[in-house]
Amino acid sequence: MFNDLPDVLTVEELQAALSIGRSTAYRLIQSGQILHLRIGKNIKIPRRYLVDYIETACYNNSVAINPSSQGG
Repeated sequence: MFNDLPDVLTVEELQAALSIGRSTAYRLIQSGQILHLRIGKNIKIPRRYLVDYIETACYNNSVAINPSSQGG
């Protein structure tokens, strides 16, 4: 799903990937919901951390689709 993203994202790329604003992106980072690396003053988000966040968010919010509810 996110294979077209770079291996390490900037905050701006994170915003685009999740379709979120700047303040939301920084809030997710600062709260620790999205793990990150700080290199000097720069924040970098490995793609794996983004995928982990999405998987965790879906699991915690019960967003996963129940296969038995699918028609067919």
